[in-house]
Amino acid sequence: MRNIICLLMIFLLYNCNRKQERVVKENKIDNIVFIDTLEVFKDSINFGKRNDNKIEIYKIGNQDSTFAKVYLYELHNVDWKLKDSLILNAVRVNDLETEIKDFNNDGFNDIIFTSGMAARGGNIVQTLILYSNENQSLSWIKNSEDFPNLMYNEKLNCIDAVILTGGQTTYFLKIENDSLKEFASVDQSDGIITAKILEENGKWKEIKSIKESSENFDRFIDFNPIEKRK
Repeated sequence: MRNIICLLMIFLLYNCNRKQERVVKENKIDNIVFIDTLEVFKDSINFGKRNDNKIEIYKIGNQDSTFAKVYLYELHNVDWKLKDSLILNAVRVNDLETEIKDFNNDGFNDIIFTSGMAARGGNIVQTLILYSNENQSLSWIKNSEDFPNLMYNEKLNCIDAVILTGGQTTYFLKIENDSLKEFASVDQSDGIITAKILEENGKWKEIKSIKESSENFDRFIDFNPIEKRK
């Protein structure tokens, strides 16, 4: 009788371990076992086609890595159909701080979220994802994290970024395929504001330089003429 009970206990323990093993495997993505959901964002009203698309962002991580998993859905009758998804690097310490806005002036809202923090605290690293109406998909701007503090510039129909170093530089950017490309900048340091443009040969050309008595750093909305954001 005692032998039968022992065999039953061994059988139950084995099945329990097998069940736990299956659960762990079901939660693997690219051989990484995720153990925590850190933050969730959902929008089914504003992103992409209004009231016809839904975007979900899950920030998930384990003891070694943190990722953002992004899902795009399209409404079919009363059900949401998955159209596209992305897995992107993120950091654990920041909140997502999402913003939904049309960043490429195509009439469809895109999304930007915080995915890191540069060495200087004022440089907020963000990931920009555009909505592609043509392909019903997510278009990740792959170098968006290289340009902190991104904003849409309505006046120039572009995107601008601000990078804090010893001074402060506003970069003016255009979207080319899946990347951002600089075409002008305004640098403010040591009491001088300098505007430059990027020529076709890849070299920066200074077009304006003025003295600035104020010790405050400004963000600029135009480079020719030099104009501060209000």
